[in-house]
Amino acid sequence: MSYLEKTLSSWKLLKESTQYYHDSLNPLFWDEDEDSADLDPSVRKKLVSIAEEFYSKYKNIAKNVPIEDIQLTGSIANYNYTDFSDLDVHVLVDFDKIDAPKKLTKAAFDGIRFVWNVRHDIRIRGHEVEVYVQDIKEPHKSTGLYSLLNNEWIKKPNHKEPDIRDEDIEKKYLSISSEIDSLESKLISSEKIPSNAKELYDLATKRKDKIMKMRKEALSKGGEFSIGNLAFKKLRNSGYIGRLIDLISKSYDRIYSEE
Repeated sequence: MSYLEKTLSSWKLLKESTQYYHDSLNPLFWDEDEDSADLDPSVRKKLVSIAEEFYSKYKNIAKNVPIEDIQLTGSIANYNYTDFSDLDVHVLVDFDKIDAPKKLTKAAFDGIRFVWNVRHDIRIRGHEVEVYVQDIKEPHKSTGLYSLLNNEWIKKPNHKEPDIRDEDIEKKYLSISSEIDSLESKLISSEKIPSNAKELYDLATKRKDKIMKMRKEALSKGGEFSIGNLAFKKLRNSGYIGRLIDLISKSYDRIYSEE
């Protein structure tokens, strides 16, 4: 079996295990009927506790700035969840009340968030919890948004199955994944510290930046079911994003290593 055939086979298996769209919200978390969809009370309580504990790490930055809301968003709050979906929890605060420039505030928040996520691997019913601090004035384009503090929908998703061209997503996915495979093979095939480690690091970093830009632009222009966003999810779910990050880390280490 050729490399392309193996890749296509892996893609088909991945596709079979992760539907794009469902007839109902994820039953692990939601009690849904014709008129309403209620989040499991025990899940809501846990998510609120996690978010509050997470935000307490920012006390030196935010001081006495209160939480305005804690919201659940992303595919778990929509019909496009998969086995790999995160519980995306956003802690909303008013950045104008923080005595620091907004850019510095956001940079500090992102740094603390990174450290927190590295140190913690919290999962609820098999799904990882991701927490993020968001300025209350920051626009949010998600089609599903649930207030965990108020226990109510801010924006309940409409069930409307999107028109998705599988071949376009597959083409984008295969193009990027094959490039990551190629970069990875350059690192693995060399037993000695490669003289081009810096070049490899730069290439891998540039590819990561392009992937993130692709997803951001896709979400902005086409929403959650855009080709770029769905291709990104396939790359993440199949492990390619993790492998690329690992490649960046290893190539960086080799730049400064000696035999």
